[in-house]
Amino acid sequence: MRSEEDFERFYQAELLGVLRDLEERRQTLWARFKVGAWVLIALLIMALAVWGAGGTPVLLLVVAVAALVAAAVWWTLASDFTKQFKRPVIGAIARFLDPSLVYEPERCVPEQDFVDSKLFPHTVDRYAGEDYVAGRVGGTAIRFSEVHAQYKTTHTDNKGRTQTTWHTIFRGLFIVADFNKEFRGVTLVLPDVAEKAFGWLGQVIQGWTDVFRGLELVKLEDPEFEREFVVYADDQVGARYILTPALMQRLLEFKREAGRQVFFSFARSNVYAAVTTGTDLFEPRLTAPLSDPAVVRRYLRQLHLGVGVVEDLDLNTRIWTKE
Repeated sequence: MRSEEDFERFYQAELLGVLRDLEERRQTLWARFKVGAWVLIALLIMALAVWGAGGTPVLLLVVAVAALVAAAVWWTLASDFTKQFKRPVIGAIARFLDPSLVYEPERCVPEQDFVDSKLFPHTVDRYAGEDYVAGRVGGTAIRFSEVHAQYKTTHTDNKGRTQTTWHTIFRGLFIVADFNKEFRGVTLVLPDVAEKAFGWLGQVIQGWTDVFRGLELVKLEDPEFEREFVVYADDQVGARYILTPALMQRLLEFKREAGRQVFFSFARSNVYAAVTTGTDLFEPRLTAPLSDPAVVRRYLRQLHLGVGVVEDLDLNTRIWTKE
């Protein structure tokens, strides 16, 4: 990661002026929102008073319509502000981390990458994302973005009405990087939820799961690693070739740095990492000052989580056959 001195120079030279301009716009937008909210509250109180005094609820309907219109206007203004914010700020932070990185706020990692990772067995019925970053860090090609993948279930009630429910498969930061070893097959490194929850019974459950996935459970000789992860692969030897003791330690360190649930897979000569977040990572907070360096550092940490896969997993070290 770049030094604190590098960050301070970058912040002062490239971001501070932009953030001050954006901060003025944010304050104006937030002030308008508060005025609109107070007006709606006053109208609601008035409508309830009229209704309570025996009047008609027409005024309540007027307030409801006004609230819907205000919400639509606010959403449009907030979306426009987010677009004005992202490219000059998030894009600049990405280039600060590595000049090769290109930021495209409205794109995401292709769905085919998500499918190729083999990390999540559900069929994807709806796939979306944003905040795409791509480039080369050293000799390693990398791309990542926020992703939200979902599947749907349908249910017919006793009146014959069909209801569709959407379920999240994964929501978070999805990373694809060129791996530094040539290999075939698939190796999955998943959070070991079963063993943590059920102890020895978890190992039995893991054995059932491998049949479902069509992969074999791989037992490794690192107790710390096996407390955090469970490994499945279609080739036991290939999995051990990939998961060297050094790489297992690096995967553990990446998980600790992320501070969240993390999934890895090694497939198609790539390493895939999925970091659960549940929230948007790069949206500006309209309720907080933008020019605070701590705010920029938060975006820097989130972007470094994607870029840091290269350094954390030592992907630029190519001492094997891959160039």
